[in-house]
Amino acid sequence: MIAGIVLAAGHADRMGSNKLVLPLGRGTVVGKVLATALASCDSVFVVTGLHDQGTKTAVEQAAISLGASDRVEVVAGVPYDPGMFISVQAGLRRVGTVDAVLIFPGDIPLMSPATAMLVRDAVLRGGPTVAVPVHDGHRGHPVAFAACCIRELLAMSEHSTLRHYIEAHPAEVILVPVDDREMLLDMDTPDDYDRVVEHLESGSAQSKEV
Repeated sequence: MIAGIVLAAGHADRMGSNKLVLPLGRGTVVGKVLATALASCDSVFVVTGLHDQGTKTAVEQAAISLGASDRVEVVAGVPYDPGMFISVQAGLRRVGTVDAVLIFPGDIPLMSPATAMLVRDAVLRGGPTVAVPVHDGHRGHPVAFAACCIRELLAMSEHSTLRHYIEAHPAEVILVPVDDREMLLDMDTPDDYDRVVEHLESGSAQSKEV
């Protein structure tokens, strides 16, 4: 069993609005991420903020359009502070018994499903317990963790980061080369959003539209 955790509880201060519900393709930004997560995971947990009804609604609509409502759960009520890792831990507490977990930032919508499958398979083969995709020397997302990592991740401070875990376990990490420059396109500002839309409309992003 493979679980995906979509991190969707950020403030989006630099965007000036809820970036996850912005239109993208035939749906929304978070819907695009959800489609990629569902293509590579058996179940997906989307972690939202305290009062983020808009994101919750967008997730539910995307799940319905993908015919996957039974595979998607919204984990609501996570405080924005002290940072992203508290959302990671909230998702990990809900995944149950799994073989691996993939972590998907909600604001990197053009990650390829093929990339998610490659890092997933890298940890499922045994040996390395963490798989990080790399394109042209740059690390991207999603990152995959074997089930044996979950207990320690949950025991870490909520002020930690995934990078802290990865740097503490270098011998357990495999870097997976991928042909996916779109996994490096995050969305923090309106200019970033315009760039993502341009990439999608140009046909350079190959992930499934929602």
